Amino acid sequence: MIDLMPTDAKSKLREIRIIKVFIIFVFVLSLLILYIEYHDHAHISWKFIFIASTCAIYDFDLNQKIKELKVKIKSD
Repeated sequence: MIDLMPTDAKSKLREIRIIKVFIIFVFVLSLLILYIEYHDHAHISWKFIFIASTCAIYDFDLNQKIKELKVKIKSD
């Protein structure tokens, strides 16, 4: 059976980095959509601002987890 949950610190770090790339992609995409909507309609969509700010907050949280995992890997 394949275990989907990472067990050691290195695989957790790899999983967090993959999630971080996806979050950065969503953040950039939402900023691009905001830019296009503003230039086309002179209107700002608040849902994309919410998505972008949520991505930025979650990215900050992931950075903290990455630092903790790197310390754990170095101590092992």
